[in-house]
Order: sequence, then structure tokens, then C-alpha cells
Amino acid sequence: MIHVLLMIDDASMGGGQQHLFTIARHLDRRRFTVSVACEEKGYLVDELRRNSIPVYPLVMSNQVSLSSLYACVKLLRSIRPDVVHTHGGTAGFVGRLGAWMAGIKAIIHTYHGIHYLHEAQTIRKRLYRWIDWLLIGCTDQLVCVAKKDYDLGIRAGIVSPLKSVVIQNGIDVQKYSSVVSNQNHAKRQRIVGTIGRLHLQKGHCYLLEAAVRVLNRTPNLLFQIIGEGELRASLEKQAQEIGIAEHVQFLGNQLDVPELLAEMDIFVLPSLWEGLPLVLLEAMATKRPIVVTKVDGVDEVITDGQNGLLVPPKDPIALADAIIRLLEDRPLAEAMGHRAYETVLSKFNMERMIRQLEHLYETTLVGMASDKGKD
Repeated sequence: MIHVLLMIDDASMGGGQQHLFTIARHLDRRRFTVSVACEEKGYLVDELRRNSIPVYPLVMSNQVSLSSLYACVKLLRSIRPDVVHTHGGTAGFVGRLGAWMAGIKAIIHTYHGIHYLHEAQTIRKRLYRWIDWLLIGCTDQLVCVAKKDYDLGIRAGIVSPLKSVVIQNGIDVQKYSSVVSNQNHAKRQRIVGTIGRLHLQKGHCYLLEAAVRVLNRTPNLLFQIIGEGELRASLEKQAQEIGIAEHVQFLGNQLDVPELLAEMDIFVLPSLWEGLPLVLLEAMATKRPIVVTKVDGVDEVITDGQNGLLVPPKDPIALADAIIRLLEDRPLAEAMGHRAYETVLSKFNMERMIRQLEHLYETTLVGMASDKGKD
């Protein structure tokens, strides 16, 4: 039996946490035991405990912290997992370094989008790149969730082609496809929605700009923005200033994501950059017509004009025109929604992702044992 310890610093609601929970819940229990190390309280912890998955409280500071590293090493020496699999930048630093110091057999890290590489050249960007380059030495396998991230990491020197693999995200398609809207679409207000943390990366300000143009054409329309983040106050202010506040709902974090998606007439993802966003796959599983920016990772999922519409990032006019096109052509919108569902069902399902990760865990352990046998 292989013991896999999954590590992430933040236990709040988010794509990385959903991804980790899917792994923890669905690894083959005949071959693997699973536990998780993360902060003590939060959405993820509640879900894990509800499913009887052991959780080890571990505070991982996003600053250089010897106490965080010491606590990590102490925990790992105590429970001795066979595999440590880290997620996110902070856990990727503390967890990988701690696992290497604790002598863990196999150390794996997943890049859920290499976000800092999309920033302008700054001291912060150079520092993070240098740290990730150093951490290659204490990492047995790197996982990229999108081919574009793999290519980006290779060019930046933080991904090694000798010990890296692309395993695209997958979701529980049935969880989303089985949800049916309870609304009477002939009578209700139509909804354009997006889900994601309220952060610069997600491009919400461009969606609000696009909304003005869309509402001029389709006044009986509601824009739903689901998620929390540091930009909420400024986005609410923007909606007020451009005169569309009564048409925009900021709903914060929500647990009933499948039901909310099912109520949307169109799902929009106006991101400036991405890895391979889980929420996009979730919207596809609910057969939503999709408008999304053409950024790395996304174009591995969406083929423009087939299973969604791709628009340039930071272009509210193109974004608005794509939304209007789907609102005014329902047969096209329905056809794209069905093709989106077929895509996620065949290529981005949870079962495929889990089997690939199980294979990675097993082959990495075999490789480490083989290397030690040669020494």
C-alpha cells in the first residue's frame, strides 16, 4: 500500500483545493492510502473530514520561515508517507524542501498555472523563478496541468523535460451534468455568469466594460459574478460608476456551483492568463455556451466556433460581441453547449486524470528504488 500525502497551504474554496480534494477522494483505496496537510480550518478541511480523509494541520508561511519548514519536516518524519505531492507555490516551496530534508521517497509538485511568469520583469518574478529552479533538485516529478504551462516552464528553466509530465485537469462530469435548471427560461431574466476569485488575473473589469455594450442590446439581462477576493470593492465601485450596478450581482463564494452554472444562459471566463481552469470544465459539463479569452491552457480545451467562442484578453468589445452573438442565436448556443459537454466527457474526465496520477505515483517510487539500488 502506497501512502500519498497531499499538501496545500490554503484550505479555502478554490480550484487548487477542489483538484486536491478530487485526488484525495478518488485514488484507488486498494493500492493507496491518502492524507492531507494544510491549514487547520477551512472549506477543504471540512470536506476532507466529511469524507473520513485524515488531515494534518500545518501552517505554511508564504514568507521564508524556518518555523514553517521545521514543522513540515517534523510532521513528515512522524508520518513517513511514501509520496509527498504538493500543490500551490507556498506548499511547493515548504513541502518540497521539507520532504527532501525528511528523506521522503518520492516528491511530486503540480503547477496549477505558473502565474508569476505572466508578470512584468520584477525582482519578485526573478526571485520566484530562481527558487523554482533550485527546487528542481529536490523534486522527483513535476506535473503541469496544461501543455502550454509545460512549454512555458521549459523556456523559463523551471521545468525539466527529464522529470516532468503533463496531466490535464479532469472533473467529475456526472456531478455537473446531472443538474438541471429549475427555472422557466421563457419567463425568467437571462443570466450571464462567471466564477473565480476576484483578482487581476480573472479580468472581471473587462467583463463589466463588456456588460455596458451587451445591456444596450439586451436590457433584460443579469450578470452574476461568483467568488471573493481583494478586488471586490473596486469592482462594485466600477459597476456603480458605469451605471450597471442594478444588472450585476456579486454573490461571493458559493457552494452550489453546479446549480448556479445550470441557471446561466452563458458562462464567461475573461481571464488574462490561466493554467487549465477547472471552472471552465465544470461549465462545459453543464452544457453551458461559453465565451472565454484565448490564453494559455484554455485553447487546449476550447476550439473557437465549435465548443465555445474565443476572444482576445483585455478586449471588452470582442467579449461583448461574442456574448451578444450567443444570446441572439440560441440554436448556435445550444449546439456549442452540447459539443462542450462531449469534449469534457471524452477528454477531461476525472477517471482519466486519476489513473494518470496513480501511474505517476507508482512509477516514480519504482524509479527512486531503482536509483538507490544502483548507488
